[in-house]
Amino acid sequence: MANQTVSLLRYAKLPGLGWRRGKAILGKTGKLTPDYMLFGAQNNKQKIYAPDGHYELRYFDGKLPRYRDVGNDPTYALEQLQQAQRELRLKNAADAAGFIIPSPKQPKTKSLAEFGCEFLEHKKSPSLNLSEDAIKLYTAIVEEFIPISGKTYPQDITEADVIRYCDVLDKRYAARVRSTRYTSLRGFLFYCGLEPKRLISASVHKRLKSYEKRKVRIYSGAEITALLKICDPYHHTLFMLALLSGMRDNELSHLLWQQIDFEANVIRLQDYVIQHKGKQIVFKLKDGEARNIPIFPMLREELLQWRKQRPNSVFVVGTTNDQPNVKILDALKRKARKAGLNCGLCLGCAARNECHRFHTHYFRSSFASYALKRNDIRLVQEWMGHSDLETLAKYVGAAENCPAWLAELYVLPTTTKAEEEKMPSSIEFPKFSE
Repeated sequence: MANQTVSLLRYAKLPGLGWRRGKAILGKTGKLTPDYMLFGAQNNKQKIYAPDGHYELRYFDGKLPRYRDVGNDPTYALEQLQQAQRELRLKNAADAAGFIIPSPKQPKTKSLAEFGCEFLEHKKSPSLNLSEDAIKLYTAIVEEFIPISGKTYPQDITEADVIRYCDVLDKRYAARVRSTRYTSLRGFLFYCGLEPKRLISASVHKRLKSYEKRKVRIYSGAEITALLKICDPYHHTLFMLALLSGMRDNELSHLLWQQIDFEANVIRLQDYVIQHKGKQIVFKLKDGEARNIPIFPMLREELLQWRKQRPNSVFVVGTTNDQPNVKILDALKRKARKAGLNCGLCLGCAARNECHRFHTHYFRSSFASYALKRNDIRLVQEWMGHSDLETLAKYVGAAENCPAWLAELYVLPTTTKAEEEKMPSSIEFPKFSE
């Protein structure tokens, strides 16, 4: 059946909502109202000022919508709409009469690769302030999906291509990674002018986005003891720092000695850009929020001893060449295997002799669970860098049966009244002799 309509939309970036489509507004004089669109539910559409965007013509290929960019000039966009409507009426009339109108030569459309380049440039925009991890995620999706799909243009993408991509992900990664990348892939498809909700059926979407949510995994006292027992000084410090600070992988690998304040007894995490050994090293926190983490007594002793081993290094647990260590997970897997801690049952043990029970993120889970045993939940929330308590709630009670010595590692020393009242003599105003 022939498509009966073509409509003019405005595609614009709305504050707090991102890129959205809304109906272009035609005034009483027959001209478009520049930079405005109707947005909202069917019975509750509102006129919204949306200057950051452009106009698009929307057709339908069967049930699938197709979009064509017609720029940001309202006069030109209206002319394109009127021309498209004339062509569509002519085509529909010819179809009804049984005539076949030769298709005009189609203008060149952008390929998936071109859309991919634009999409990544868009994500790297400073105004979006996306983290390095987020940009790496989008880059991986674009670089993986396009060759796997085998398609050149967005309009050729089918549901089967998306499923095939997710099948490849399932062979390489855990279900949670597949779910995350599938969700982000929908954003890329939308950027290409496709409608993921129409392209992918509800039942398939439900299966692709789902994954088994496992219970909180923390390291037991026996595992920590066995792991640290076979460690050299470097890895002993690395794992103790992870266990007693709750930092993420990227935060651990990029931690500077300059960020450790032994006098205030805190680790001051914040974004930075430094020049080191002829390289510019950029570090950004996941959520862009600086935070302080207390240095517990056992960690303080560990760091002071390690500082004596590497007095001139810039990175706390950097490589031998004093660069960020990006292979912390590999080191953990090796040490767990050497300590005889592999479960021997999981797929990782069978395929690569790398047990799934050991992951650097579990140090962070352990920190949250054990710290909650001896500290106020809002303090732990600040140390973890969580924006709400709901995220932290899953760790409450996870360390209920932990040994007492382990929970005591997360107790900060109390300052005596005498220490609080002691003031250095240099603070006082100097006395001058007469």
